[in-house]
Amino acid sequence: MNSTCISRLVGAAVVGGMLVVGSACRKRPPAVVGGPPSTVASELKFNGVAALPGSVYASQANSPIHWQPWSKAVFEHAKAAKRLVFMVIAMPQHTAFRKVLSEMAGDAAMVALINEQYVPVLVDGDAAREIGLLTADLAAEIKRPLEMPMLVWLTPDANPVAWIPVSTGRAGAIRDLFNKSHAMVNSNWVNDPEYMVNNSALDNQGRRDRLARRRHVDQTSKDPAADSIKAIRQLVSLYDPGSRSFDETGGQFPSGAIDALASAALNPELPKDIRSLSLATLQELMTDLLPSAMFDPLDGGLFLSRRGATWAFPAFERDANSQSRAIIALLRVYAASANPLALERALGVLAFVEKAYATHDGLFALGATSSSHAKPWLWSVEEIQKTLPPQDAAWWIAATGMRGLGNLPAEDDPTREFFRGNTLGLVKSMTQIATDLGLTPEAFKPRFETARKMLLKARDERMGAVTKDDTAHAGTTFRMVSAYAAAYGATGDPAFRDKAVALLGRARQAFADGPQLWMYTTKTAPSISAGRAFLYGLAMQAALDLVDITGDDSWLAWADDLASTSAERFVEKDCLKECPDNAKVLDLPISDRVMVFDDTTAGLISSAECRLAARKRPLVEAFSRLALTLPRLAAEKPVLHTDQIQAMLLRHYAPLVMIGKELPEPLQATVDRLPLRLFKLRAATAEDAVPAGAVKIIVSDGSARMATTPQDLRDVLLPSR
Repeated sequence: MNSTCISRLVGAAVVGGMLVVGSACRKRPPAVVGGPPSTVASELKFNGVAALPGSVYASQANSPIHWQPWSKAVFEHAKAAKRLVFMVIAMPQHTAFRKVLSEMAGDAAMVALINEQYVPVLVDGDAAREIGLLTADLAAEIKRPLEMPMLVWLTPDANPVAWIPVSTGRAGAIRDLFNKSHAMVNSNWVNDPEYMVNNSALDNQGRRDRLARRRHVDQTSKDPAADSIKAIRQLVSLYDPGSRSFDETGGQFPSGAIDALASAALNPELPKDIRSLSLATLQELMTDLLPSAMFDPLDGGLFLSRRGATWAFPAFERDANSQSRAIIALLRVYAASANPLALERALGVLAFVEKAYATHDGLFALGATSSSHAKPWLWSVEEIQKTLPPQDAAWWIAATGMRGLGNLPAEDDPTREFFRGNTLGLVKSMTQIATDLGLTPEAFKPRFETARKMLLKARDERMGAVTKDDTAHAGTTFRMVSAYAAAYGATGDPAFRDKAVALLGRARQAFADGPQLWMYTTKTAPSISAGRAFLYGLAMQAALDLVDITGDDSWLAWADDLASTSAERFVEKDCLKECPDNAKVLDLPISDRVMVFDDTTAGLISSAECRLAARKRPLVEAFSRLALTLPRLAAEKPVLHTDQIQAMLLRHYAPLVMIGKELPEPLQATVDRLPLRLFKLRAATAEDAVPAGAVKIIVSDGSARMATTPQDLRDVLLPSR
């Protein structure tokens, strides 16, 4: 929110990290609130989120704050009560919200104030994705970095008044932040509520206009084919092999960048220098990442971000959604580079997700977990020596690069808070460790497993009990379908293909209600958990991945149905809107075109549209046109648009593979195991003139090549392998 006279009453600025509500541009006399007396609905006197699905709401089931769900009815209650809405937007993947809400619930004075003077609303910004995305725009308006959760004050008309991102810090910081913000916001509301309502509506109209301008033609690439190549060149240039740094990727595990680089390295129609540069950069990145402590050698899981400047010190946070995304990226790396460690890490993460996040009904939970304290995750050399037999402690210490004074780089622990602490990352491969011991990898594996289990047991004991998330999550489940499909392509193990098919069958049964999708198996008000456009994109990709590995057109038909439903629910003029009309509470045209938290809806839909069109299932024209665009900034800021760049590479450079009938089994297996989302595939029609037992490939210059053996196919599509 700006602080000009347009905002009048509540321009927002930041002083010392605190929200400041500006005074009106001129003083006005106190208003007299007319109309009928306020009425507080009985629903507002109780916590109303306890029965809602998802970890955000489950964590507040016993909160004394009278949290209400994100719905139009609640805002009607706020109007009747003549109260502002106090909203907390939380993302389950960003687990700091637990600490913030716990502090609030533990402060009796704050609880009483919130319950008596506001209508408190809690929003799961992952399920109500448009509200999660809105936080990035709100943070930018007050020139603050995006941190979660975010506190937002709104009028009963659902127009934002003031807001502030919350960073967890010293004890009592949340109380101080809330009290100061409340004093300013509430004072203006008491003095002149009508003025606040009117001016917040004007502010929101300005916000609506700004969001609409982002979709203007001037913001779209005029030549997406050329700009996608420029974007890959820019992405490569961001990595410096000397300093081992990757600019603009922050501290997150760079799944999107890895996937884009591997896709470019694999695409046979890209310029040779682009493919070579992408592969070289990818190999350097893997040198940094694969042996690092980001991969937990005890349980196989992947940590999602780092605490410091290097990959040696993770932030000990994990969720299944990000893990499954990383699995797909790592398997793409293996397809591009044949690096066996990339395959080993990907399959290790996959096994971890199966064990940690599978639900009782055969689906997958989001399962976000974190530890704000690093020490329980760190080990001293003495602890290893105490836990393992001497002959195993020695090789374990060597294989993980542990040191008596700790193995954390000085830049990651400048104050030496974690002196003598060691993170665990296998800097030596299993083969290297075995060779050093004079053993074969097969003979060494049981010994490694015994040591691993002993250390894992010791760590679990000191970490204490962890509550498992058993709520099936549609987005994670669809992503795991794709992870299984990619694992089948990488290994040829039919068990992965069978798991992918079975899982999508269960997911379709659990999350689909006719043509509509839901985020959870428990149906609630659409504003809370109806599927947003992003979820439809994930489901389409999963269904098309199954078509690619099985040839089963029933999944193609479902992907086509999802696309038709998406066109009906998410297309509005020139907008690929995120929220369907029946779920809309806040009147803003929010689109998902920049990778704020994850892949984007725009990237998912663009890729799916291209794959469907290749199989002669084009989207309706209005929907297809929206999927054809690439943001102009993608060539300058590729890290924020890697999924859309990949979709453009698929659209403009990928060969068309037409699959004839009665393929010999080896050739059919090779087709089924082609890297996903890299080529445009379809069953050949009579007009294609593809002989039985053959595959016809149309490359970018329009010429055709015929493949009748697996090697023929690889020579055309995977020449780098």
